[in-house]
Amino acid sequence: MAVTPIEGLAKTTTIRKPLISPRLELVLVNALLIALCAAVIFPVIYAVLVSVRPDKLGPTMAFSLDTWFFGHYTRLLSSDRFLRYILNSAINSIGGAALTTVCAAMAGYAFARFRFRGGNLMLGIVLGLMMLPGLTNLIPLYKLASDLEIRDTYFLMIITYAAYGIPFGIWVMKNFFESIPRELEEAAAVDGATPFQGFLRVVVPIAVPGLISVFLLNFVYNWNDFLTALLLLSSTEMKTATVGLFDFQNQLAGNESELLAASCVIIMLPGIALFLAARRAFFQSMVEGAVKG
Repeated sequence: MAVTPIEGLAKTTTIRKPLISPRLELVLVNALLIALCAAVIFPVIYAVLVSVRPDKLGPTMAFSLDTWFFGHYTRLLSSDRFLRYILNSAINSIGGAALTTVCAAMAGYAFARFRFRGGNLMLGIVLGLMMLPGLTNLIPLYKLASDLEIRDTYFLMIITYAAYGIPFGIWVMKNFFESIPRELEEAAAVDGATPFQGFLRVVVPIAVPGLISVFLLNFVYNWNDFLTALLLLSSTEMKTATVGLFDFQNQLAGNESELLAASCVIIMLPGIALFLAARRAFFQSMVEGAVKG
């Protein structure tokens, strides 16, 4: 009796059983994610607990909820020097992130909506800039800033931070703008709007989640930056929070770990608070913009 090709394929095809059951796989994945989250969160929780301990208990793991002491925070917030560090970081981080967002929005819109000669080459150059290690730019940047006599200035830090963030911001905003229907701008053009008016009044309000995500990512990067600020800022009055924390640690020499932990908690709070406030817009942007395209 002849065997048809379909019957022969059915006989030769074997169904392999999965090595582990789907339920066990789900349990293992969740356990791995929980372990990773615990590893990331533990240092933060430990720093918070150390910051509310009484003075000079040393590197011990013993904590008591009945003896919380907030004097370290009071001491830091009453220090003009520490508050100056926070102010410098805020000015540099917000200024750099805002300039990055504006430039990335305009450039990303141009790449998303207009076709011009050399556009793909320019996008490739932007992508290549993202791959350059930041350390390779520090020495030339230091020499340039010294020759122009703009070291220890807000202008230098804002321009530097903006330049670091623009390539990635362009790609995020380009993909986000491509997810917005062109018909909205065409309708605005029919009503007499210029291309810039269509961009400013129609596209930008829709792209607010993308703008927020670019600003948020760059703010957190700028706020946490250490090497660039350490190299370009030598004046005590211009040092940022991370550089000030480094100096602060050297001065304490490990004798006041509680005060050092309190300063770490205060420095990390702005980034955490900003992310929690804008998390919905951030995730929306990552889904609608950066993942598309």
